[in-house]
Amino acid sequence: MASRTRGKDSTERRHGTGKRQPTVWVFTEGSLTEPQYIDIVKGRRDPSIRLSVRIGNDERTHSGTKGPRNPTYSRKPLDLFDQAVAKLREEERRAKREKWPAPPKGTRWTTVWCLFDRDDHEGIDTIHDEADAIDGLEIAYSHPCFELWRLLHCQDYTSTFGRVCGEATKKLPFVTPRMSKEQAKIVLPSQILKTDVDGFKEAKARAERMNDRHQVNVPKSRRDPYTDVWRFVEQGLRVTDY
Repeated sequence: MASRTRGKDSTERRHGTGKRQPTVWVFTEGSLTEPQYIDIVKGRRDPSIRLSVRIGNDERTHSGTKGPRNPTYSRKPLDLFDQAVAKLREEERRAKREKWPAPPKGTRWTTVWCLFDRDDHEGIDTIHDEADAIDGLEIAYSHPCFELWRLLHCQDYTSTFGRVCGEATKKLPFVTPRMSKEQAKIVLPSQILKTDVDGFKEAKARAERMNDRHQVNVPKSRRDPYTDVWRFVEQGLRVTDY
């Protein structure tokens, strides 16, 4: 055991990566639900996986960033996308300025994710098209909203929502008519972890079956219902089960 540890340390020193670890920056449309979800799920990651996860517009820590095309703080998808691109470019400039070593093969030091919903927003397909052309930038998208992903932890769903997020929220089994909208947005571990509901793997399987019902040539803005948040969990947070 000792010899393997020394060998690993030697390799890290030789490549200059010993103290550096990959960082995932996340920009979320929601200011409460998505950050709470991320906090719960990233705590399920294998502790041996070196990864820093930072929410780039976390209002809870006052770390919000204004978009370069918007002088005021905004969570609309187009502005969120601008903020994500700006953060990616900032980190790339920093890496060049500080002469970061090459990351381990098949990895990146910095990846930026955008999590946003369909709702009634404009520019959804434009964002997906532009993101496809930017290395290091990823999108996790839900139609009509993130609450669909929460719902899939409990049951299958295939009917359309007509871009009405409130309809998805009402179907969550733990939401009652007396709850306020803000109360319904709160994410508790019992609502997603498989000790109480079906957990990640079943939610992912349901999402894939649901998404497969749409033809590949249909723009994502018209895929109702749809979510690929599971990609963010696996590729962004590096969690494969919870």
